[in-house]
Amino acid sequence: MAKQLLQLIIILMILNALNLLSQKVKIADNSHCLSCHDDPTITMTKNGKEISLEVKKHIFSKSVHSSLRCEKCHEGFNADEIPHKEVITPINCLSCHNTAPKSHIFHPSMQFANGTGGNDDINCKKCHGYHNVLSPRNPLSKTHFTQSTEFCGSCHKKEKEEHLKSQHFVELNKNNPNAPTCIYCHQKPITHKHISDLVQLKLKQEELCLNCHINQENNVFARSLIDYDKSVHGSAIRRGNKFAAVCVDCHGVHNLQKANSPHSSINPTKVSSVCGKCHVAITQEYHSSVHGVELLKGNPDVPGCTYCHGEHSVGPMAIVEERIIQQNRMNFNTLVSNKMVFCVRCHTNDTLMAKYKLSTLNKAHDWLPNLQRHWETVRCVDCHSSYEPPNLSHNILPRDATVKKCEECHSKNSILMTKLYKHEKALSREKYGFINGTILSDAYVIGTTRNVYLDFISIVFFGVVIVLLLIHITLRWYFRPAKYPIIEENEKNASDS
Repeated sequence: MAKQLLQLIIILMILNALNLLSQKVKIADNSHCLSCHDDPTITMTKNGKEISLEVKKHIFSKSVHSSLRCEKCHEGFNADEIPHKEVITPINCLSCHNTAPKSHIFHPSMQFANGTGGNDDINCKKCHGYHNVLSPRNPLSKTHFTQSTEFCGSCHKKEKEEHLKSQHFVELNKNNPNAPTCIYCHQKPITHKHISDLVQLKLKQEELCLNCHINQENNVFARSLIDYDKSVHGSAIRRGNKFAAVCVDCHGVHNLQKANSPHSSINPTKVSSVCGKCHVAITQEYHSSVHGVELLKGNPDVPGCTYCHGEHSVGPMAIVEERIIQQNRMNFNTLVSNKMVFCVRCHTNDTLMAKYKLSTLNKAHDWLPNLQRHWETVRCVDCHSSYEPPNLSHNILPRDATVKKCEECHSKNSILMTKLYKHEKALSREKYGFINGTILSDAYVIGTTRNVYLDFISIVFFGVVIVLLLIHITLRWYFRPAKYPIIEENEKNASDS
């Protein structure tokens, strides 16, 4: 045991000696230059301004460039003459770091410069420093990815202010290794500067977000995001629809916050405004409804867009107890197919209805005869949304404006019945196909198909029959016996004899 310990100590001593030796080899002999430039008082006048020429020896020795002689970067300088060079040209960082433009895709202008002159977005020294350059892998470096908010924010002040409020920055302060920083996101082509095709740009932005939010373990959003590309938005962007929403369109760019934050763009009380950026007409319709009016007041109990339509893909089905379905004499499959399950979930909640002095579903509809038949054939929105043209289904009406008159539903030409019929036929065609769903349709009123195609065919067929009958009658009349008398054959023979 003692022998093994001794061997370990010897190995560590050798490794330490090699490390010290490598450090000594790393530091180049720049003593001749530093003998002057290590002086804090050394300055020069440039463009009318006095600038310092000090290079601190102890700082430069820690730099990644400490293994280089000064002349490697300051080409053509003569240490024995002052000034050292007649015309001082900017140092060309790209002469060594020729792959920098590719790794700094967030500053695409770098490819047109030498790295030390021009604007801040192409100036290496602005971010990495002068003689105190540390490796970006060094945690003490200001360009380390954990510090990117600070050094990027020195120029991008607005973006920094937004990012400091974001959930990403909160997670970064918790030392979450998965928390993205400026560099993590912007080292990929995700801005208009890199991709002019809006569809391709959005696909790249989506790919960046999903790369983390699907692959991370224990991510509460991963399950709903897995099928995002099959959702309405995901499918649309893949079909080339540049207006389809991707992650940043709803969640924002730099100031991403949790939904429970009052300042979040996806807070339940603000989601309708986010959806309204694309779905303008529907949002105006919803904001005029009893739900929308309350939502704009900040009421968290009213349903917003995502409650019914889901978030990233198909939303989780609202859970309604079997007891409630049985008590109200409902069919679960009908509730699901007609999207009534979302209405039932809230309006059968005794506590919630009592809070707003509303009757529960059963009590509010106890005046209806044959209630079970109504649940099977009439959707909630058919009576409770606008039934004046253009039949706005998102405009949920107040109680005193809903349909309560039987004749308004059961009359042949009622607007409500027309709206209901269109919905029923759409479901029937989805279930049985166009031909079967059209011909084998269930009439809302027995004996009435109310199918425009069958009505048209019937009228045409009836018209053809009438026309044929008229033609037949006309011909019979034209060739009647009184006009063309029939001569018996025997009488004709007798006259011939």
